Amino acid sequence: MDSTGAAEAQGAESDISSEELLELPLMSPRIHTRPWWFPVQELKNPLVFSLEAWLADSIFGPDRVLVPKIEWMSQALLMVDEVNAGNLVEITVFGRPTVQHRVKNVLLSLALRHREHRARAEKMEQLEEFLKARASGPQTPQHPVA
Repeated sequence: MDSTGAAEAQGAESDISSEELLELPLMSPRIHTRPWWFPVQELKNPLVFSLEAWLADSIFGPDRVLVPKIEWMSQALLMVDEVNAGNLVEITVFGRPTVQHRVKNVLLSLALRHREHRARAEKMEQLEEFLKARASGPQTPQHPVA
């Protein structure tokens, strides 16, 4: 069965038993080919930087589904590869130097916002826990100051 047949078969899941579904080939990983709009000469000097893996998941979405959209909007090519046992990702940006730096700045800015958001969420959780503990703890009567 070719890939189009597999896709059609997966689209009609109601007609397929679970055993037949398990026999279908897995979807192939995204093959990164140079799009028609990207000049070959801009593949020579990529810009490479790293981010924490959780930040990359927040920025690019699960399974990096937003990478093609970001590539199209920025007119740069991106490669996002996991390194260091999945704790870090290496982001490679291909394009003109000005585009590379703009994309890097945008991605680092997004990373900063996600870090701040996570820190704020953690502080709110700590505050909620503190208030719950204080509310459920023994109440001492407050004496008015004379």
